Amino acid sequence: MKTIISPFTRFSLLVLVLFALACGKDNALEPIGINICEENPCGYPDRCPDACNDGNGGTTDGEGSDITRDDLTPEGNVTETETGYLVEGSLSMETESGETITFVEADLDVQFNEDGSLRSISGSSDVPISTDYFEFEAPVRADIGFFNGKFLNENRDFEILLQEDRWYFVFAISASFGINIGFNDDPEATKPLSISPPIGGHVTLIQDYTDPMFFFSLGHDDGLGGDGGTGDGSGSGDGGSDGNSDGGGELLGVSFGVSHEGLFIYEPTNPVDKVVSFNASTVKGGTFTFWGVLQASGLRYENKGFGASFYSPDPLDSDFEAGYRSGINGELEFSLDIASFVSFGFPIGEGSTAIEAVASTDGGVTARAFFNGLVDPDLSWWPDFIPIVPNNSLQAYGYVEDSGWFDIGLSGVYGLDTPGGFRGITGDMRATPEALTLEGTAAIDEDTWNAFITFTADQTRVVTTPPVSFTDGISETVTAQIDDAIATTEQALEDLQKANEQYELELSLRGLRAALPGIVDEALDIIDDAVDAAIKSARDQRDQILEDYDRVACSDNITSQVNAVVKPYKDALNRLKNAVDASNDNAQTRIEIEDALRDLAALDKINKTVTVSITHGGTLFKCSQFKQTDTRSVTINRTVISSEYKAKLLEAADNVKYISEADGIRFDAQVIVDELPTLEELNSLKDSIESCVAELTENIGDVGFIYHHETKTYTHFMVIGGEEKEVGSFDIFSQDQLIENARLEVSSCNASDELNKLYRQAKSR
Repeated sequence: MKTIISPFTRFSLLVLVLFALACGKDNALEPIGINICEENPCGYPDRCPDACNDGNGGTTDGEGSDITRDDLTPEGNVTETETGYLVEGSLSMETESGETITFVEADLDVQFNEDGSLRSISGSSDVPISTDYFEFEAPVRADIGFFNGKFLNENRDFEILLQEDRWYFVFAISASFGINIGFNDDPEATKPLSISPPIGGHVTLIQDYTDPMFFFSLGHDDGLGGDGGTGDGSGSGDGGSDGNSDGGGELLGVSFGVSHEGLFIYEPTNPVDKVVSFNASTVKGGTFTFWGVLQASGLRYENKGFGASFYSPDPLDSDFEAGYRSGINGELEFSLDIASFVSFGFPIGEGSTAIEAVASTDGGVTARAFFNGLVDPDLSWWPDFIPIVPNNSLQAYGYVEDSGWFDIGLSGVYGLDTPGGFRGITGDMRATPEALTLEGTAAIDEDTWNAFITFTADQTRVVTTPPVSFTDGISETVTAQIDDAIATTEQALEDLQKANEQYELELSLRGLRAALPGIVDEALDIIDDAVDAAIKSARDQRDQILEDYDRVACSDNITSQVNAVVKPYKDALNRLKNAVDASNDNAQTRIEIEDALRDLAALDKINKTVTVSITHGGTLFKCSQFKQTDTRSVTINRTVISSEYKAKLLEAADNVKYISEADGIRFDAQVIVDELPTLEELNSLKDSIESCVAELTENIGDVGFIYHHETKTYTHFMVIGGEEKEVGSFDIFSQDQLIENARLEVSSCNASDELNKLYRQAKSR
């Protein structure tokens, strides 16, 4: 039977064959990339045909390098190829400075562009060095690649940005090695280090021999290593240091490098105020502390030349001049000592800091570290004793100064806990050595309130400023009571004048018999009109709601429920009417009148729960089928007879027995009119109140509260006429509550009290 090989099986076999061929080559390790046709298209023309040709005789990598075929000299077993040669032996390269760089123990594939410029070098050799900055303790074998900076920036993550138009040798070192780091102005000051690649990986060394420049890409760690470490997290040499007194140490993961021409590029990953990208001379990975306030972990760029300070965990512990710059992208940690508050710190998971030094007025140099970044969303660091908390992540920005001064902002949305509930404050918290404050705005309905908050160890003080439109309509609101009183008085004058023209009120049983039936009938008519209006209003609301849900009304109990509520009042009025209608005048008649008055007085309040039921159907079948009944309980709890009128009814009941049957004293309606404030008095009062309100609104200042941390209590205050007054609790973001509290503080603006005074004065006339 013939074996059938599926397409997937064929593909798997092909992969295995290619893998076996690749592993069989002596120089098969290609640490610079896996897909060589994508990652080094110009380096393998035989395996990637046309991958490098752009159709114009150039290369897809951009401009060719400055190194030409004439600058290279191969020695040993040299085999010419279509685009260059293979060399087993050594390869020497002349730099522009006249220095000769030699790749020894070389097994290299060297290729050139059509114009003779070097296109690529791949293979392996011992790593040559060209500077006094470092030297290997023994020859170091590595795999080699040759690329321009643009390609490496776009396709590699070496932690740094390289100059796009320059070309770099990239070495992948898979074995541990030792180096001595030094600097030219002090040949004796060297630091021996042992560098180990990660398990299964390699150390990357990038060199530009025309600069000269080198950069070891080792990953991230706590320091450069070599002095035994301090254990304080300052990055003074943790890095796996073995603590030897000779200054040696094992470097497990800290990147560092030097560019003689200062061609390293620092670009803040988070835009930093007053700082743009700059070229640096040295880079060093680690954790660095700035003046006990800011700690930054990452790769530090400096525009300062290579020197003794390269080893220090404090970037500014040696002499530096105005114009100094350095920058770090990575994790930031703050530890702030605020005099009026408490120690306060927070982390930034990914941020940028840039340090610059400028000449100060005293002739010295002042250094500042500017920073920007997002604060970690984990709020475990937040002080929980203050009544405010971030609603989301915060943007941190500001600076730290070498004098110890700092000015730091935390921008975002905060939730403020007030007696009136949580309020959202959008703004900036600001920290300096002297104070911790927050300034922002709160959007309430369509108004914007300004808020300023001060934090101390004992209390949080919240001050709000009302919106610009705050005073709009206040005068109308406060004087509405006077307007109502004027309208009521005008109507009373009109009604009493008509009454005075029609009859005189006789204070006797005969007078009651003449007057009360008409009054009762009028009251019953008013109740009937109110019932009709209530039923109509309820059904209008019913029909509107049902219409919104495509339903139609079938039946309800609204009429019976409304009538049930008013029935006791109608019964009481009818009883009173029947009592005074009696023709005889005896003790029983007077008892019935007295009881009727007391019965009516007892109905001063309604406290009743009614259940309204509505049966409804759909618009298609209406009430023929698919009907549904919904019920709702409504509690009515209100006073319908004021305490003043209830007292008068009871007073009348107490005095019925004293009313004579014969003609008694007659009261003219004008006597009652004379006991009301005149319209002139009411209008004068209105003018006075409006004037007071105008003065009040012009003098209302800030309002707010103090939250006491220990007792968790609030004290409210408001500023009126420049004086801060403690007031009762109220919502400091409520216009209505603010006005009400302000009125209480200025008695002449209290419309209710002033109106009552007028009534008392009128009655005393």
